[in-house]
Amino acid sequence: MSVMLCAAVSTARAENVPVMTVKIINNKNSGHNIYPVLTTGTAVKDIWMQAWFKVPKADLGNKPYPKLNAFRFYINPGVRKNGEWTGDGIAPGKSVTIKIPLFSQLVQDPNPKQTDQFADWWGGGRIEIFDAPAANHAPPAALVAAYTGANRSDQKELCRQIDKCPVDGTPVPLCEKGCEQPLTFFRDSNQFKHNEPILLTEYTLGAINQNKDPFQLNDHNVDYDVSYVDTAYLPAVMVPFDNPQVGYVGSPLPFDTFQSAISRFLEAYPGWPQFVDNQGQTILKLPSVLHLFGSDDPDLTPPPPWKPIKRLIDQWHDCLPESETSALCSKIRTVRDMFQANYDNYAANYSDLGCDKDKQPVELTEKLMIGHVYGWGPFNEHCPAHKNLLENTPGYAKNNHAKYQRINEKFDNLQNLPSGKFDPYVVLIHGDQYINAPNVYAYSVDDAVGNMQVDATGFMIEVGGTEGLPNPNPATPPIHISLGYSEKDAIRFTEYGVCTDPPNKKIDPDFPSFDISVTSIGACPLTLKDNAERHYIFEVTKEPPYVEFNGEDAHWTRESSKYIDCSSNTDQKAAEWCRNEKASAGVFGYSKQLIGGRGKLDNFIITPPAVRQ
Repeated sequence: MSVMLCAAVSTARAENVPVMTVKIINNKNSGHNIYPVLTTGTAVKDIWMQAWFKVPKADLGNKPYPKLNAFRFYINPGVRKNGEWTGDGIAPGKSVTIKIPLFSQLVQDPNPKQTDQFADWWGGGRIEIFDAPAANHAPPAALVAAYTGANRSDQKELCRQIDKCPVDGTPVPLCEKGCEQPLTFFRDSNQFKHNEPILLTEYTLGAINQNKDPFQLNDHNVDYDVSYVDTAYLPAVMVPFDNPQVGYVGSPLPFDTFQSAISRFLEAYPGWPQFVDNQGQTILKLPSVLHLFGSDDPDLTPPPPWKPIKRLIDQWHDCLPESETSALCSKIRTVRDMFQANYDNYAANYSDLGCDKDKQPVELTEKLMIGHVYGWGPFNEHCPAHKNLLENTPGYAKNNHAKYQRINEKFDNLQNLPSGKFDPYVVLIHGDQYINAPNVYAYSVDDAVGNMQVDATGFMIEVGGTEGLPNPNPATPPIHISLGYSEKDAIRFTEYGVCTDPPNKKIDPDFPSFDISVTSIGACPLTLKDNAERHYIFEVTKEPPYVEFNGEDAHWTRESSKYIDCSSNTDQKAAEWCRNEKASAGVFGYSKQLIGGRGKLDNFIITPPAVRQ
């Protein structure tokens, strides 16, 4: 049933709502049509809406703006003609561009304690992509079943044409280019299941500074990733919109090459299960080890036990005796020790953690332990999600936090064994004999250039290649430029530029920093301007790594500043700001170990505050 929405929003308020751009490209050589579906995330408290409405911290509990259902729209899902579904979705060589506002208001005089008063499009969502052979000129049966609600009883249509009928005056997602059909607006209490034949990409638009009162919104921040954490199905890459500095994350492989890699993996690991979709078809989509240990999924064939997974379980049990002294077994036991301490804290402090008093702590079995280790998840069953986090495990937190970091590093080493002995699925994703995608998520804390957070006005997805991207190169670990800044300073930076002079971007006072790529090293001026109109300029002359500090003891030295070229400053005070050997001050760089980064470094350039007059 279609429901027309007819609330009112202040026109001025609606005009001020920020908008970002999402562009989805189907590579010209893909041989497949693609059918994207955008679905928002859910949250008990929507900090994006709290920031937009400037809710004081003291009043956050009274105005949580919950979003307990997801909102969704299908992009070119096809149409029924003469009893048959037809439509090319996004055909090879074509693209769709959509403008996404921060939110759409759904009711007049909204109650901030009641769910679904707003469709928050920015605060965490996903674009999932169905596909079908281009020669079919028709969407896949799974997409049709989802779109029509044949297998989604909780999906309710809110609006047949989203750009025509929600709330009078409220901003809505608009298709700027490439849509053959109007966007249709749905609400659903559930996300798509893993057995749907879809590729998962994830995004968060904007960033919230929760240290401010009220929260502050940065509307030029984009966070995104191509996720193979739970499943592997199709290739895709993602880049920021309006920021060609940053290369892609994801897999640029053609469709057929990607699917051939999955087939070779199945030959190498006979018995690895595949998904069966809602139409009863076995599809070339594989679950990860994390997924297999984390749930008893009925949508898999063959049914358990699976030989490759049984080998991992047997290996785990064989490694538990102290007499097993191999490097693999020693690391497994060391990681397990931390999880045991985490469980002990959970069981001993169940009530104090705010857990469900009507239930008991779960009983620890080795199966449960294995699932938590492979998922890198704390023991907090029946408890608030933020309680008993791994990094807060007694003996591994506070002054011993370095110990937690070492355990994390051991876990990364286990996951990334080239042999795949601990996790063969990671070899499928990262290994050069298979998909060979080093900058995607293959397990839950696989953060090495898998997740990107950059300054941008949206993001782009391309399926099956990179030819349509502004930067067709793989992403590199960013260099973080952190500005000396305080709102208490009378003189402070107001604008910055990357490879541009004069500066051309505003500095957000709540986020006085920006990132550059190693492609910006050399012949790329980094420029700043302050509110006294003073101009500053420097260049980073060397790719990382830099001098290693742990972060807290980072400081200017001749060694840490030698990567900075200050020679372009014509203003004497700006030149001294950039480099002042007598005062041991100026711009400098340093690196530190990136936890969860597969041995990679996090790299920083630090500037002093603006020159005081």
